Amino acid sequence: MSLQFTDVVFAIAPIFMLMIIGNLLRRNQILDEIFWNLNDKLVYWILMPALLFNEISQIHFSAGLFGSYAFVVLGGFFVVILLSIVLGKVCGYSGAISSSVMQGAARHNAFIALAISGSLFGAQGLAIGTSLMAILIPVVNVVIVTFMVIALRDTKSSAAKHRLTGVVAELAKNPLILAIIVGFVFSIANAKDVPIVHETTRLLGLGAIPVLLLGLGANIKIRNLSIQMSPLIISCVLKLAIFPLIVYLLSGYFDFTAIEKIVLVVFSCVPTAVSSYTLAKQLGGETELMTSIITLQTALSFITIPLILAFIT
Repeated sequence: MSLQFTDVVFAIAPIFMLMIIGNLLRRNQILDEIFWNLNDKLVYWILMPALLFNEISQIHFSAGLFGSYAFVVLGGFFVVILLSIVLGKVCGYSGAISSSVMQGAARHNAFIALAISGSLFGAQGLAIGTSLMAILIPVVNVVIVTFMVIALRDTKSSAAKHRLTGVVAELAKNPLILAIIVGFVFSIANAKDVPIVHETTRLLGLGAIPVLLLGLGANIKIRNLSIQMSPLIISCVLKLAIFPLIVYLLSGYFDFTAIEKIVLVVFSCVPTAVSSYTLAKQLGGETELMTSIITLQTALSFITIPLILAFIT
């Protein structure tokens, strides 16, 4: 399968256009801050869990294939975490800066990746992308929180411990993780077409991606971009170049289809998650740097994603 640079640009341009529209709506106060806060809650608690449940519950999981996906995408994930930690030590970064660089290097905006996968390959791309989300969301959240706590251990205080307890509690009731678990249960029980349940979640899921993309765009605030060059460069290179390179090389050891390889790379080369800012704020990371990383990676990814996909195909 061969994807030309222009083909990929045309396929993903609507995704970034929705983000730009969301940003313009927020900046021009056509829709105020209250709306976007409520919009984020709607996506987080209702729309994305519905989409994840609906897709996962209807997938027939092969233990071997699922394990292969996990090995490839988590292999890249752990390599860039290790590299970010080593480079943070070499550069003498504080724990707060190192933790934000790590989030920028290793976390991924799975929702943008899912939107791109669906745009390129339709239902098949969504199915593969949902399987990868089922692998990544629980593992990434637990591992990142653990490493951040280690990096920020010098801030041990009752307040810091209270923040950690709050984050752990949030992970335990994370609606995305819960939706993945329930979807697995339905899939294993072969309950793939339960009347009312699946049609309701299908309809909710249809609105998840466009509403989410508008909200992602609204949350990007370019005026807050700060200049901390070396951490920005390290996080961008690790996330937008090294991570996809590792995933691409690892995928060559398995008998994946061309579509599977491309979707795996898509999930590795998207920008870091917007929620990285929230986690940095909760655990005491460098929030200003985190905002800059999110903004710069999102802008650069519109160029790097088509280049990477055109190169690997």
